[in-house]
Amino acid sequence: MAWTDRDFTVAEAAQLAGLHRATLDVVVHRARHLDVLFSERRKHRRWFSPKDITVLRVAYELERAGRDWATSLAQAFEHLSQPPPTDALLVVPVMSVSARSGRVVTGLAETIPTASFTVLPIGKIAAEIQGRCEQLQEAA
Repeated sequence: MAWTDRDFTVAEAAQLAGLHRATLDVVVHRARHLDVLFSERRKHRRWFSPKDITVLRVAYELERAGRDWATSLAQAFEHLSQPPPTDALLVVPVMSVSARSGRVVTGLAETIPTASFTVLPIGKIAAEIQGRCEQLQEAA
């Protein structure tokens, strides 16, 4: 299964991301002008890849940490061009609004932060979603 193959429906994407279907519908509606970052429309249906589902989940977590939805989506998309290693963390300064702010780090040595950061286990999130995607495709 490829990271960017868009083979999952909206209902499957919601299940795989760990979001309620209604929550995903609201998220998609709120970001319909940015939908190229996380889905594809074919005829009247929307399709998602494991990457898209991970972008949505990470963006959802960033929004819960206080970012606006557009910035959350842009930051998640920017840092998920490839599947991150399982131990990867996304470290983003709290007040950042740039899509390129933050970085993915692995194998942390002792770190002493100099500012407030939002830290998400991006590698673990991506690995869990990829595992669920593979299980769903095997069951079909």
